[in-house]
Amino acid sequence: MDADPLFLTQKPNNQFLATLVDYYFYVDVDRTQQGLDQELIIPCPRITFGYFFNYPFTATNHTLNQSATVNMAISRISTQQITVQPQTDRVKIIGAHVQPHCLAYLTKQPVSSMPWLINTTELFQTTATDFQQRIERCRQPEQMFNEVERVFLDNMMIRDLSLITKAIELIEKSAGTIPITQLAHQLDVSERTIRSQFQDHVGCSPKEYIRLVRLQQVAYQLRHSPDSLTDIAYKNDYFDQAHFIHEVKDITGMSPGQLRKQIPTLRFLQF
Repeated sequence: MDADPLFLTQKPNNQFLATLVDYYFYVDVDRTQQGLDQELIIPCPRITFGYFFNYPFTATNHTLNQSATVNMAISRISTQQITVQPQTDRVKIIGAHVQPHCLAYLTKQPVSSMPWLINTTELFQTTATDFQQRIERCRQPEQMFNEVERVFLDNMMIRDLSLITKAIELIEKSAGTIPITQLAHQLDVSERTIRSQFQDHVGCSPKEYIRLVRLQQVAYQLRHSPDSLTDIAYKNDYFDQAHFIHEVKDITGMSPGQLRKQIPTLRFLQF
């Protein structure tokens, strides 16, 4: 387990889950002391599961002009502009950042038919309520991580998702620069098949997913690299600065320069 006074993480123990779950995470902080307030969620190519105990968050989708207050939810892969805001003075979360097709192992419902913020209790019913009862009995983060892993393993379905898995691998290996035509050619399937696979198992189009992978690279470089915005744009195959600015602002609502200033203050990013 990685030790951080504010943000504990742990990799899965199970070998198969390690291919689907980036890491489990646990946060328990005083909101006022840490200055936590409304936070922009930078769209990224991962799904997030979170249980907020008795300290709910309000999530607002500014693209759709919708809000929901939740204590257990799953995010969808999306390029929509979303903020989250804690509703109490304490922030306590147990959760997981998982691969974009992980949800397709847990339900056969097409992911594209689900809402932008998935109510975990509505989707999984008694499985979710049983998990909630078990997690509330835990006293240590390690116990909670074990319960998260247990609920994943107990509910994983046997499905052949090899095509979407390979498509995601190729997109991420290319850092979001591979054209859909080339992706279909390498997988020896039609572009229509690729689009169908993404809608059913990821919940977005392959083009949207490619944009998010690219944005993830950009966000990482904005946070960790001293390179100029122009250099970052060309390193990520944006054909000019105007295209780069438009693309980043279209997804995040901020210019690359504004995003670079904001990223160090954002608490729950995966960059």
